[in-house]
Amino acid sequence: MKVIENAELLAPEPVISILCITFNQIDYIAGALDSFLAQDVDVPIEILVNDDCSTDGTTEVLLDYQRRHPDLFRIVTHEENQYSRGVSPMGQFLVPLARGRFIAMCEGDDYWTDPTKLRLQLHVMSERPEIAACVHANENVQAATKRRISTVRYAEGDCMIALADIVSRSQCYATNSLFVRAEAMRAYHGSAFFPLPADGDHKMLVHFGLIDGGIYYIDRVMSAYRVLSKNSVNRTMLLGPNTAKVAKRKHDNRVELLELADRETGGVFHDDIERGIDCIHYAYYRDIRDLKTLRARWPERLEMEGPLARIDLFLYTYARPLHKLALNVYCRL
Repeated sequence: MKVIENAELLAPEPVISILCITFNQIDYIAGALDSFLAQDVDVPIEILVNDDCSTDGTTEVLLDYQRRHPDLFRIVTHEENQYSRGVSPMGQFLVPLARGRFIAMCEGDDYWTDPTKLRLQLHVMSERPEIAACVHANENVQAATKRRISTVRYAEGDCMIALADIVSRSQCYATNSLFVRAEAMRAYHGSAFFPLPADGDHKMLVHFGLIDGGIYYIDRVMSAYRVLSKNSVNRTMLLGPNTAKVAKRKHDNRVELLELADRETGGVFHDDIERGIDCIHYAYYRDIRDLKTLRARWPERLEMEGPLARIDLFLYTYARPLHKLALNVYCRL
């Protein structure tokens, strides 16, 4: 690992550390970095970016930003791709390097849309010292054009994320909205949750929501998630040849996570966690598009699926060649 920075020009005691991971995101990374620089905040910040051996020019973009803003940027590079070795760059490199009292996260293919985002979240965290984290609504956008596809809101109005949703949903917010106390993040990285193979987003949701003070939601759109962007994990999983195998592994990892949460909380939330595990079972059969099992075990829940999800299930079951064609067309939009 190499850290490219100008220590003499960096804020000696930043209040907020912005953490960003990237790999081969030349088409998107400048949008993310510019959205960080656009933040209207009156406390010192730092911006740490981990580049996982990009080969498309992303590294050069990062170094240019560091040269132009040496008082803000710290760029982390490697001689070997870390993700392919099973290493989490966010947890292994960026979190230990972060010096701020708060951590804001955004991956390199996403971006923030509201210049007051950090200021608002810092205010919420200052007013509620007992909570671990703060999140907000976001937009889903088409990766290339940034055309809005949908708006994702956890609730209508500001509120705490409910226990039932923490255990039943693998994600209640976009990662690019997460603003967390540094001590809570370090507690998570030192906990039994961090080494589990489940998705980091899901592990943080459970740890911050159940173990460490809770998560507050701001009902205001302040970030954008690029749907199926190039080189994203979700795109690779969706179009890869081993979708069913990946879905089974994801299912097993999520169940293992909730079983650990049950033990760590002494069974206090056992009934809620059991309902959450049932939701994970449903999500697995939905991911592998097993319409027969969904109809047999969860007919009412299946009826609540949106029209696109139901079309997806129908085409996969009864017209698979057409489903494959439609999926590839959608991913090229």
